[in-house]
Amino acid sequence: MPELFAAQVARTPDAVAVSFGGATMTYRELDAAANRLARHLAGLGAARGECVAVAFPRSAEAIVAILAVLKSGAAYLPIDPAVPDSRVDFVVGDAGPVAAVTTAELASRFAGRGVPVVEPDAPAVQAMPDTALPLPAAHDIAHIIYTSGTTGVPKGVATTHANVTQLLATLHVGLPSGPNEAWSQWYSYAFDASVEEIWGALLHGSRLVIVPEAVAALPDDLQALLIDERVTVLHQTPSAVSALSPRALESVALVVAAEACSAELVDRWAPGRVMTNAYGPTETTMCVAVSPPLRAGTGTPPIGAPVPGAAFFVLDRWLRAVPVGTVGELYVAGRGLGAGYLRRPGLTASRFVACPFGEPGRRMYRTGDLVRWRADGQLDYLGRADEQVKIRGYRIELGEIQAALAAVDSVDQAVVVVREDRPGDKRLVGYVTESAPGALDVQAARAGLRETLPPFMIPAALVVIDALPLTVNGKLDTRALPVPAYRDADYRAPGTDLERLLAEAYAEVLGLDRVGLDDSFFDLGGDSLSAMRLIATLNKTLGAHLTVRTLFSAPTVAGLRERVHDYADDPRFVQVHGSAPTEVHARDLTLEKFLDADTLAGASALPGPGAEVRTVLLTGATGFLGRYLTLQWLERLELADGTLICLVRAASDEDARRRLEQTFDSGDPRLTKYFHELAADRLEVVVGDKGEPNLGLSQRDWQRLADTVDLIVDAAAVVNGALPYSELFVPNVVGTAELIRLALTGRRKPISYVSTANVGDPIEPSAFREDADIRVVSPTRKNDGSRVNGYGNSKWAAEVLLREAHERCGLPVAVFRSGMILADTTYAGQLNLSDLVTRMVLSVLATGIAPTSFYRLDAQGNRQRAHYDGLPVEFVAEAIATLGAQVVDGFETYHVMNSHDDGIGLDEYVDWLIEAGYPIERVDDFGAWLRQFEARLRALPDRTREHSILAVLSAANSAALQPAAPPARFASTDRFRAAVQDAKVGPDNDIPHVSPAVVVQYAVGLQLLGLVEGG
Repeated sequence: MPELFAAQVARTPDAVAVSFGGATMTYRELDAAANRLARHLAGLGAARGECVAVAFPRSAEAIVAILAVLKSGAAYLPIDPAVPDSRVDFVVGDAGPVAAVTTAELASRFAGRGVPVVEPDAPAVQAMPDTALPLPAAHDIAHIIYTSGTTGVPKGVATTHANVTQLLATLHVGLPSGPNEAWSQWYSYAFDASVEEIWGALLHGSRLVIVPEAVAALPDDLQALLIDERVTVLHQTPSAVSALSPRALESVALVVAAEACSAELVDRWAPGRVMTNAYGPTETTMCVAVSPPLRAGTGTPPIGAPVPGAAFFVLDRWLRAVPVGTVGELYVAGRGLGAGYLRRPGLTASRFVACPFGEPGRRMYRTGDLVRWRADGQLDYLGRADEQVKIRGYRIELGEIQAALAAVDSVDQAVVVVREDRPGDKRLVGYVTESAPGALDVQAARAGLRETLPPFMIPAALVVIDALPLTVNGKLDTRALPVPAYRDADYRAPGTDLERLLAEAYAEVLGLDRVGLDDSFFDLGGDSLSAMRLIATLNKTLGAHLTVRTLFSAPTVAGLRERVHDYADDPRFVQVHGSAPTEVHARDLTLEKFLDADTLAGASALPGPGAEVRTVLLTGATGFLGRYLTLQWLERLELADGTLICLVRAASDEDARRRLEQTFDSGDPRLTKYFHELAADRLEVVVGDKGEPNLGLSQRDWQRLADTVDLIVDAAAVVNGALPYSELFVPNVVGTAELIRLALTGRRKPISYVSTANVGDPIEPSAFREDADIRVVSPTRKNDGSRVNGYGNSKWAAEVLLREAHERCGLPVAVFRSGMILADTTYAGQLNLSDLVTRMVLSVLATGIAPTSFYRLDAQGNRQRAHYDGLPVEFVAEAIATLGAQVVDGFETYHVMNSHDDGIGLDEYVDWLIEAGYPIERVDDFGAWLRQFEARLRALPDRTREHSILAVLSAANSAALQPAAPPARFASTDRFRAAVQDAKVGPDNDIPHVSPAVVVQYAVGLQLLGLVEGG
């Protein structure tokens, strides 16, 4: 397998191999990371014939770890983080791994087990060479997956490299595979289907889209991820895919496996797509049978015919072949048969038996599955011939559960059966007799089972009976077993609104009349699929971010009640906007929800601002704009013999000052020297946090600021386009409310607030004026919980609060809605490395290519005029400081944007770089440029690539990008320009034009920082 992967890396080194959580890894990057980890593991004894434990939730790290173990020659031993410690103990003791690779959070699971623990990103790993080790052989063990055992002891199924490559060589006919495809990775790594997901993608040059744990539990989120990532191949169990909608997934090929597929599911999903039904036990390397593409209206689908290299025999109890249409037990032979069970030769011999239908020495595996041949050469699956069952895709030995149940104190006899009291709803039920009447505590018994069995093996109900019913032949009479109540006898009613909401959700999902405070979801009959439905319901209702794993750890109503607060939207958000609102309203944002009654009651009687500004409080000083506001106010306060107080997050005041000083040590020694000269006597830095009560200050410091500060400049914000409004609410809205409270304590202090042009995104351009009341022109905003305009919504909400404070309390306010802020033209190296302009200029310089136009050409094929709004950072800071200090009694809003219609956009930026001598080639065809551009970006040195536009391209699916219409002006700047001219801001007493000098400064700064080479 490492050899095949290396060949794929050589073919497509810069193609994306893995996507996870918005980040990507190329084949080259994945190969290098796995090589480093493999070498580290080899130093711990990983080699052919050994195994290494791998314990991860679904993640890119897990893929690196699995590949690294294979490259070391060892077999990987996947351990699901959800299993109990006793299961980890057994697997580690039985398999004897030489090391364990896991996360920092899960490392404690291996404590005291004598196994070295490795984290993939550990410094010792990163220091290793990224060259490959010698390759393992085809007959070496690739992985060991533990499955349920009949005697209560799990068994490790060993699978070779040759087994896996045989599977992939016979990959499902008609499934899209290759460099332009994206395969989902949804299964647990301890489930054999994950092997096909991973290597079906990575050995064919496809992109592996890893489904995060939280997303996997929420059908709506999973569907959105599949759409956003443009997944083309989806592997799911029938139970799981039934919770999704085929709509909007028309281009997705679907493979269902691991449990019976219904005709209804085929009717819903088969039209217009490739849909296949796959079959294969772990012992035969997952997939040994595949149906032809399924069609709606054809009834229950078959499990298919044997794949090339596999042979099927349907036999009776005397190992004689049965006729077509007759039920028999399926035996499988061929190249997919695994090596057997680890350290279990007797069990291996009983299941991997001699095959009487071929040459001597040939083996076949007894599956225990009842099937029959159809006339068309396909197999129908009819059930099990032994006590092994499949529920929700998990293959379970009832004997293992019975053994665990029989070991519980006070249990005399135990039996576990599968009941289907409601069509399609299979549940495990345990029946026990007691050693003495009333001796068994059912809840304690269930708790004991959770210590030894995985969650999917816990019976949905335990029923105490006087005696096990028997037939006249002395066998268990399953038909005489009573129907379980799926609940405990004791009932404690929910008391609070939250408890009632949780209990009602439990009851609705499980189809029950009532649920008590102490009732466990799984005791009542819940399983992994119904758990997904419950979590989706609660997250939508509560605005929470619960996961299925949370429910497993806190399954009762009372327990989950305590966990909700850890995962829900901040209570302050819910208090203002309600639970999971789809829209948020300006009318929600009343001062009473943020400020105490005493502050509000006394605000109107407070004295107004003083005549002179001598003490200024600045937030956000360590940001790109913030450092220039710091310089502006230090210069002004030197003339006024005043003090600038900067609120900075840190561990101490000393650390806070050190952090601020470091922002000025950024490339140009002139800037560093100038800052220290200004700051020596005028700067005070205090540790605090805008989003905390009292700004994170002691009451004494809070009161000192309330008594001494003359002006508040609020430039702090969490600027993150990937977070929804609910997650930005506390730092960006509650934080500004705390500053309003400070401004209304002691005496009124004007606030200069730095907002964003993004506030206007959902507003009609003609209404988005500087003199408009934001509450009127934007009374309602969409809030679908997505990341779309979460930042803009948070700044909108803060503006609403400031309007309220001015109107009700007379607070003087100046709002500055800033557009694109460009590099400093005075000092070198002063760049905002995270913004798109910097990333694009770096990327064009580093790759040496640009399109003829970034925008759509006109009908004659010519470039179009554009308006790319931008102002140099030093001008923006001067304007905010100058105009903000003038507002002492009113409410002013300024659009800090470039008003000049110069027809300047990204195309002109590149023209100026070329004119300055930087070697940049123009490419006429936009698509051809984009392909070359992305390939060259991926080949850049790590540090340069990290600051390039590549991550944005990957997130946007660059293959689908097309040139957009050129940007145009969208907001009036009349008030701002008039104020700038009146106050004589800037070197020309006017809004500056964007000039070649501004853009060339980017190139100079990037060279100074070592991110691009000289021109």
